Amino acid sequence: MLKNANAFPECEGPSKVVPLSEAVRQLIKPGMVLHFAFTHSRANCVAFEIIRQYYGQQPGFSLIGAGMLEYAVAMAGAGLVKKMVAGFFGDTFPAPAPNRILQKAYKEGTVEFECWTNLTVCLGLLAGALDIEFIPTRSLVGSSLINNNPHSMRFVDSPFSGTKIPTIRALKPDLTIIHGLAADAYGNTILSPPYGEAMWGVYASKGGVLVTVEQIVSTEVIRKYSSFVKVPGHIVKSVSKVPFGAHPQGISIFGLGELFEGYGEDYSFREEFRKAAKSEPSFQKWLEEWVLSIDHETYLRKLGHETLAFLKKKADPKFWELQIQNLKSESKKGTGLPEWKSSEAMIVAAANLITQEVENCYYTTVLAGIGASHLAAWLAKSKLNAGHFELLTETGFYGYLPTLGDPFIFNLANVSTCKMQSDFIQILGAIVGSEYKSCLGVLSSAEIDKHGNINSTKKPKEALFLVGGGGSNDVASNAAAVIALSKHSRERLVERVSFITCPGKGVRYLMTDKAFLKKNDFGELVLAGCLATGGVKTLQERIQGAKHDCGWDLKVASNVIELPSPTEKDLQVLRLFDPTGCFTG
Repeated sequence: MLKNANAFPECEGPSKVVPLSEAVRQLIKPGMVLHFAFTHSRANCVAFEIIRQYYGQQPGFSLIGAGMLEYAVAMAGAGLVKKMVAGFFGDTFPAPAPNRILQKAYKEGTVEFECWTNLTVCLGLLAGALDIEFIPTRSLVGSSLINNNPHSMRFVDSPFSGTKIPTIRALKPDLTIIHGLAADAYGNTILSPPYGEAMWGVYASKGGVLVTVEQIVSTEVIRKYSSFVKVPGHIVKSVSKVPFGAHPQGISIFGLGELFEGYGEDYSFREEFRKAAKSEPSFQKWLEEWVLSIDHETYLRKLGHETLAFLKKKADPKFWELQIQNLKSESKKGTGLPEWKSSEAMIVAAANLITQEVENCYYTTVLAGIGASHLAAWLAKSKLNAGHFELLTETGFYGYLPTLGDPFIFNLANVSTCKMQSDFIQILGAIVGSEYKSCLGVLSSAEIDKHGNINSTKKPKEALFLVGGGGSNDVASNAAAVIALSKHSRERLVERVSFITCPGKGVRYLMTDKAFLKKNDFGELVLAGCLATGGVKTLQERIQGAKHDCGWDLKVASNVIELPSPTEKDLQVLRLFDPTGCFTG
């Protein structure tokens, strides 16, 4: 009797398992506000199924999420979306870039774009989860974001200090959609880290959660892996088994034992989607081929066994070591200093500046944005004289060591090198914004002005949307100091940015592919150094070139320095980080 009383049931709770098509049919209705939760994977399979069921009907969905990536682009391109609330809108792989479908929707006004930041989206969901009307933030001050969103972001008087503080409204989606690693039939869901948005949207959702997973497991397994269960079953409305449901994104299994099977990102598929989205005809052809004419099972068959097997191999934390051997062999060929490009010179110079700042200012963490900025941080981390600092990504990597051969900053191979797995709020809010002020930010810029203000959101006069700020505003607002990187041209270096994504107050340095700029006592970036060039040019010629190619009247410091040429060692390491020249051109 006692034995039976103390026994744990293998499965517990009523089953909510239904096919994905049925879950969408039952739970998703026109006009809903949908949140596709982010934990380095999204439920792309659900977005595709929604398109199948609602194509041609103009259901007017609103989407909430830190990033509007392939899932959102596909839904918007299919005519299903009327509004997006996010920090980033566009393509992220292999590098951030505007998406033509979203740009067209913005220009024609068919979709409303409400620009937040990655941190504030998560804080808005946190407020929704706590059932409070609004929540304060340290981001947004000095940016155009808060002025453009008076219905969502406002300054209020602090009841304690009386000072003006920025606040954001609570976000409460009608339904949250998430893809996990595994769940029991009742809906208790295992998610693999890092955790990105940290599941506040799950609790903020007014209508519960639609869950898709790689596999259904017993409640006994759920108890065994309870530290990885981030979605409690009582708020789940449906559970659907959808293998490769996050594709073309991947799903990590690091730290979860041998019971589960993960897979890496399908870079080729993401590049094909990006290419298809460049025009309406090519996108419609892609949509018909990969979504409208097939179901998910056919989708997997179309991908093919070899592709799926390869993606599973990519989930192995040691996979990158197998891929890098040929690259190392190639890098050892030849003698002397390899030819280098101006973009490589910029990245190496920025890496040297990072190491100098870490050593002189005792920064303990460095958070770099995607692009040349993160390669500079990676190279700085590889240097023996860099001092000790922890590398961060906004999505939750803490203390990671970048693996070779894959320049994508969020590649899942880096998960296995982390010292801690975290999320947006902890990284961008608590660590970058720590009262110790010991984080150095490194940000790439689409547009930057003489005061360090950065624009990556939009150009209102041209009715042109860029990509949004992602977490860059949060870094610029909260980090102790910021190093900015940019191509040196009049289009990039402007007198005054047309939209302030990131306030320039914390930007101390700007490194370009021609010059090194430093803030003076009046808060203006002035020419402090010139980069080496491949041709024979005097320092004075390089100074004049930097002034000519700058969009404002660039002042020149009294003692302009010549930055050294990249060393062979730095170039070898940089090219192992980025073997295809994705960010170095």
